[in-house]
Amino acid sequence: MVYLQYFRLARFSRRSICALAMAGLFLVSTTVNADTDVVEFKNGDRLTGEVKKLVRGRLSFDTDATGVISIDWDDIRSVKTDQKIQIEVVSGARYFGSIGRAENEAEIMVETDRGPVALNRIIVVGMHPIDAAGFRGMDLSVSVGYNFTKASDVTQFNVGVSASYRTLQRIVSADFSSIISDSANNDSSQRQALGFNYTRLRANRWLNDGGVSFDRNEELGLNLRSSISAGGGRIISQTNNSQFLLTGGLKATRENNVNEPEDVDSLESYGEITWEWYRYDSPKLDWTTSLELIPSLTESGRVRGEFDATLSWELFSDLFWKLEFYDSFDNKPQSDTAEKNDYGVTTSVSYKF
Repeated sequence: MVYLQYFRLARFSRRSICALAMAGLFLVSTTVNADTDVVEFKNGDRLTGEVKKLVRGRLSFDTDATGVISIDWDDIRSVKTDQKIQIEVVSGARYFGSIGRAENEAEIMVETDRGPVALNRIIVVGMHPIDAAGFRGMDLSVSVGYNFTKASDVTQFNVGVSASYRTLQRIVSADFSSIISDSANNDSSQRQALGFNYTRLRANRWLNDGGVSFDRNEELGLNLRSSISAGGGRIISQTNNSQFLLTGGLKATRENNVNEPEDVDSLESYGEITWEWYRYDSPKLDWTTSLELIPSLTESGRVRGEFDATLSWELFSDLFWKLEFYDSFDNKPQSDTAEKNDYGVTTSVSYKF
């Protein structure tokens, strides 16, 4: 099988990961710094630089003196920028234009093509600079972890790379993760995943999404699972410290399993719940939990599941310590010798570009 041969040859080598990271760094470093935006604080202080984005209640702002810093949105009185910025509010409505100074300190003034729009700062949950072509820069996150237990002589290496690219109405993202475990008494075990996702943002917090994914899990007897998915969902709620998302749809899946001579094709449905919570008081924490249930439509009684809970603790600017718990479940694995569950805990250090 072509996908399986590629998966085995690539093995997601460290060189490939480094190349992706360097490419992301190049894209970020080539962005032109406007240095004409102004942030005014409630205490009267001002900073001049470039607005990078507002997410999760923090405004990323780049100045020549400090580099990129994160500012609590509640500490800001006003923002002024000539950049074209997409502003998103709690209701899911999005506005596009530059930001001027509002007469009311509780508002920001968005200069849209249809005229100025005054928005209460409290309801603003996102800002994303978009260039004239309708694009913005890439966000990139790289994490690496290593664990060793002397008593059981168990070692574990994990690595992850996430990248996303946004336009006015679309988000394209890619995610890769790999966990390799080895011990003196057991064979090494590998768990790897690569996914590409496309999201189309709709009005009133609705969205459509689809993607392709490739998974390998030796504990579950899975050499390779290739899936194509299409569906939709809704952001149930979003604020400056939390987000709750529901999605669902269909998956077309092909599996290559241990001790099985032929690939198995199936049609599945899926439903996923994602909850994100973030706190910026010391210590700064980021908690993400997701649960996906995948009942098969062609194999009676088969249900798969994916659960993930990740806690990120910011050590200093853009550098995080991460603790993750994962659990993959399959009540009817294709191989008789495979386990029904694969779960574990990983720790890593992550840097966001």
